[in-house]
Amino acid sequence: MFKKTLLVLALTAVVGSAVAAPVANLKVTGSITPPTCTVNGVDEADVLYTFDVSPGLFPASGNLTMAPQSQNIQVVCDATTYLSFTASDERAGTELTAGNTNFGLGQYGDDTKVGFYKVTMENATIKADENAADKTVGVLVGTTYATSGVLDKTQTVAWATDKDTLAAGQVFAADFAVAPTLNSVLKNSDGTAQLDGHAVLTFAFGV
Repeated sequence: MFKKTLLVLALTAVVGSAVAAPVANLKVTGSITPPTCTVNGVDEADVLYTFDVSPGLFPASGNLTMAPQSQNIQVVCDATTYLSFTASDERAGTELTAGNTNFGLGQYGDDTKVGFYKVTMENATIKADENAADKTVGVLVGTTYATSGVLDKTQTVAWATDKDTLAAGQVFAADFAVAPTLNSVLKNSDGTAQLDGHAVLTFAFGV
């Protein structure tokens, strides 16, 4: 009787393990594809600002601060996104006056700093797509929101609708005004000093 009971229990265990429960596998796939964007119609654009200066433009004393020149930059993306950028200075260390918003203009001779320049982003707009009307937005520099903003090498700059909300669209545009300040000693230089500023705007977007 004892052996028979063991056999029944063993058979029950075998039958139970032979009938597998049905299984449903839930698999989640896909990808997050960033938009493709161009700057002024190309992947890498050169935006030129040319200032021709004569000694007679310098004041009797002090540095020469020139009137700004403005150029429009337009970034077009193939999908709705948010757009921001950082600014870096390829002539870092040549600023006549150091500062997060001052970009260098290179050197004249061995050790004379030509000056520095500031860049102001203004008249920012976005469009939902290329056929939509322009919508005026603001400029967010770090956490500071306004209708315009001076580029800061330590802060991210973005198109925004307020200090907490980035602006979404496919077409982003703004005017970038460059205002140089030139070293007063260049007024009496015996050669031709070249303005050699080079800033890089590196754009980033979010889906």
